Amino acid sequence: EMPRKDKRPHSAVLQDPDAQENEVKPKQDKIEQVPPPPPQDTGPTEAVILHPGSSTLHLGLASDLSPHSVPHYIAYRYNSSAGGKPQQPHGVPSVLTYGAELTPDLVIQRKAGLSSLRQALSEARERLGVVEPVKGEEEECALFNARTQPVSGQWDDTEEENVRWTDVSGSPKYVIGTDALYLAPDSGYRVFKPLRYGKLNVASDCPQSLMLNMLEDLWTKAIEDFLGIPRKEFKMYRVVLIVPDMIDRSMFKEFINILLLRMEFASALVHQESLCATYSAGLGIACVVNVGDERTHICCVEEGVSNPNTRVTLHYGGSDITRLFYWLLKEIHFPYKGCSESSLEDGQLVQHLKETLCHLDPTITGIRAHAFSVTSRETSVVHDYEMKLSDQGILAAMGVFYPSTFCLPDRSPLMFGQCPPPPDPEDLFDEGHWLDSQPQQSKSAPVKCEVLEPQQLLLPEATKRLSSVPPGKILGLDQAIHFSIDCASSLEMKKKLYSSILVVGGGLAFANVSNMLNARLQLKLPIALTKGLEDMEIFTNPRVRPQASLCMVPRPPFV
Repeated sequence: EMPRKDKRPHSAVLQDPDAQENEVKPKQDKIEQVPPPPPQDTGPTEAVILHPGSSTLHLGLASDLSPHSVPHYIAYRYNSSAGGKPQQPHGVPSVLTYGAELTPDLVIQRKAGLSSLRQALSEARERLGVVEPVKGEEEECALFNARTQPVSGQWDDTEEENVRWTDVSGSPKYVIGTDALYLAPDSGYRVFKPLRYGKLNVASDCPQSLMLNMLEDLWTKAIEDFLGIPRKEFKMYRVVLIVPDMIDRSMFKEFINILLLRMEFASALVHQESLCATYSAGLGIACVVNVGDERTHICCVEEGVSNPNTRVTLHYGGSDITRLFYWLLKEIHFPYKGCSESSLEDGQLVQHLKETLCHLDPTITGIRAHAFSVTSRETSVVHDYEMKLSDQGILAAMGVFYPSTFCLPDRSPLMFGQCPPPPDPEDLFDEGHWLDSQPQQSKSAPVKCEVLEPQQLLLPEATKRLSSVPPGKILGLDQAIHFSIDCASSLEMKKKLYSSILVVGGGLAFANVSNMLNARLQLKLPIALTKGLEDMEIFTNPRVRPQASLCMVPRPPFV
């Protein structure tokens, strides 16, 4: 008998289907299914983006297309019985007010700068083949403006542009933004500006702790009103803070303390303005020119990294253009004779006129007429004015190339490289504070510790470039861009940077800014860079977004 190859039991090879169905199957142990683990809480997934500037706070959610822009002002209700109304609100001079008294020397410098500016404008028009304006246009404009009289009418409440004084009938503790700028003189509130020239607006009667409390109240109120997030839900959100490339480390630390310890956000991430601008525009290499209201920052981004040796800060911006424009209007008899340099409301009016009338297009010539209205909130009367002007708009905007026209009295003309960190007693790795706190050592046991100066933080080439700037020299915007790119890492990188210049910020948001800046840079382009240089491209409005909010677009990596 041949052995059976099939090893299965005999019942398994039966062909009767009924037998297979009636077969008793062995009982199998029941496998208990382990329930899947509960999903782990990965924390908040939505982020709030904050970009605080000296005059404007940009904020929004990471999922928003465009941010909200809020004037960076806050007004507190004061106790009239305790000390009465303050004579001068601290830290809130009008945009028309200069930081110091205009000396005769500064006025002479302004007139000399305007003479050079007019000559440069004439040469630019000659290169473009534009016919020069007829002589006597400014005199004609001045004669017309001196004779014009306003047309008065009753206030129409249906017009949206006519806004009454801020309603504080509910006596809130503080108001922010536009509401703080349009408070009645007898409202019982005092207006503050926490940041000025990129620093805390500290004074003898307003210490740093008070300014930090103001920032906390201002940011909290802005997030609640414009983003609809209650204060108690801040811990469910993360926050992205956008800061300048050159920032005081102590102030940066205070900002983080406000966001994490006081406002109680879940976590915080910090981005630099130049990197956010390049990410927003989709550029990996660019020279970022950020013209703000009070300062201008220039920094080169090389392959997604901010080069500290190319960082330049100029202490002038959009507010200086506004003051120069107002001075030029007064030269042709600005018809609004009641305009006060100390009035916040009149400052906002001139700011609006600058944004409407200033430009950088040399082809625009001749006399232009413009009408504007001034509303008296006390008498509910609207005064309509008409004025004529010629080249005042382009001369004011071109002041960034001739900063002597800005009458900068007591501001540092140039900051370059990295900000040296001040001594911080809370920082365990701060060598400056460590040296100050050490007791006197004997000569047999000297303490050897080398503290680097700001210039030693730079590359040798950058240090050489810094020493070439005369003391007190105020660089124009085109000169500062050349200065920054010249400190790049290599000749090939310099050519790439000249081919990709990104202009952001609201201080230079004028028509034809790219063509004017291109022409100015081409005039002083180094000969070594002319060979092999691609077309110089200047981006001013990438992705068709407002220039002032370009630093707010990138989405944080943890969202």
